[in-house]
Amino acid sequence: MTVAAWVSGVPVEVSDVDAREVSLRTGPVAPVLPRERTGEGRQLRRWLVQVLVAERLVAAEAHARGLTSVDGPPLALIAPDRAAMLGLGSVAADLLARDPLARAVFAAVTAEVVVSPEAVEQCYDPSRFRVPEERVVRHALGDGPTRRRVLRRGELTGPVEDAVFGASVGERVGPVRDPLGTHVLVVEEVRPARVRPLAEVRESITEFLLAAGRRRAFTAWLDRRVAGEVRLAPGYEHPGDPNQPDNTHRH
Repeated sequence: MTVAAWVSGVPVEVSDVDAREVSLRTGPVAPVLPRERTGEGRQLRRWLVQVLVAERLVAAEAHARGLTSVDGPPLALIAPDRAAMLGLGSVAADLLARDPLARAVFAAVTAEVVVSPEAVEQCYDPSRFRVPEERVVRHALGDGPTRRRVLRRGELTGPVEDAVFGASVGERVGPVRDPLGTHVLVVEEVRPARVRPLAEVRESITEFLLAAGRRRAFTAWLDRRVAGEVRLAPGYEHPGDPNQPDNTHRH
């Protein structure tokens, strides 16, 4: 038996790494993978070892806590966009994207993360919460139905926008033509530009900070477990280890 790593003394066999690599190379991401037996290919295998040991650590934690896959929240609640996924790091992001059990562990090990009111206040930047002037209108395009719409500057173009934002409440605008056709609008309400106050956005800021804090807490938990319970065999060092020969990131 050839071993790539040990997790709490239990070996991760090279055959496990081979099987995972075969799965990748026969799957949809195959065209973007580095060639085998190159420096980049060996780095891929080192990364796969990191994924495999992370899976085992998560599985052990789930077993200890009595968690199952049904306890895992949707990925969108953990990392709602690409930036959030990138912030997790590639191993944690891969794990959480694929495995609902990992998401269950995420929820459990980050459950005590909180956001203080002071942190929310420090994060509040009025320039990020400017709401431009809006016009509530009844709008008909050509022979189509009349619909109630809320318009902001930039959503219409040229003479139509100029006419709408130059009109008063109750005033009819049109017919006005643009490349889309002939518009007829009636202005029902004018909402001046404003800045949303902290009281109005406190909840959304809190949710944003809490999600970010939980992602940091999970990656820190995973790093601690790897440091305390994982031993890597020679040739399967961490991809970012500057002492291994295929590392290309030098300072």
